[in-house]
Amino acid sequence: MNETVPAQPAPAANPFSLATALSDAFTYVLAGFQNFFRLSWKFLLFVVVAAALFFVAIGVLARSGNELGVYGVSGCALLLGVLVSVAYYIVIARNWLLGETAPRFLPVYPAFLLRVIVLTLLLLAVMAAIFGPVLVAGFAGLEYFDDGKSELSTAIVVLAVIVLIVVAIIAVVAGIYIAGRLMPWMVAAAIEKPQTLGEAWGTTKGAGLRIMAGMLGLTILFMIVDTTIEAALSPLLGIKSDAFENIATGSVSLPALFVLLLSKILIYFPQTAASMVYCASVYRQTSGR
Repeated sequence: MNETVPAQPAPAANPFSLATALSDAFTYVLAGFQNFFRLSWKFLLFVVVAAALFFVAIGVLARSGNELGVYGVSGCALLLGVLVSVAYYIVIARNWLLGETAPRFLPVYPAFLLRVIVLTLLLLAVMAAIFGPVLVAGFAGLEYFDDGKSELSTAIVVLAVIVLIVVAIIAVVAGIYIAGRLMPWMVAAAIEKPQTLGEAWGTTKGAGLRIMAGMLGLTILFMIVDTTIEAALSPLLGIKSDAFENIATGSVSLPALFVLLLSKILIYFPQTAASMVYCASVYRQTSGR
């Protein structure tokens, strides 16, 4: 007597919807602008005041010829910006996911910051593991072919540059893919929900490419907006493309740079809020919480 083997059910597709995540992100910033601004204005005011103090300090140090001091203050400003951004991420996540009208960020700040650091180091390690060996091999190849008597052919140099660019793109894409797969792990810390790296990786299985596409889309969109505004303002303010790099020399107009920085800050806040809500939507859809 023949026995029939019951058919195995097909594995369920990951419920993540890219359209839903992007809609959540833009709805929060645009349709919900009043709520977005209510949560953002204090951070915005703090950043603007900090930026003004930064430029005052830069101006004093540049006039005295203290380039080391300029770099030191710039490093401190960058660190402060990261720390403030972490707090802002938490506030947006708790407001969108938990509905808190006055989100608390201090109780969860250390745990969230730790996960940001761990995830950042992990991504850097992945990208270095992909790009590093190729870069080393490229330099070794150039040394091997360069006998000091004749110039390397243009074709070899161009080919080497193309290979490096392609591998660099692959490394960045791989980093973004992994970041998307592990994003729920970071978001969970902001709302005090236990989740391991393995659980985050499992819940996003089958949705990695869609998550990555959304992250790239948001980044490219705001990059275009930022670049367009900078390109329009720079000629009006008399700012050259290398102005920020030459800030330590004191040869650039600090008031003009401050105005340009303000425009970038105004883009940064909606970009950050939209990105965090996108990540929170990934968490909500994939974890079912």
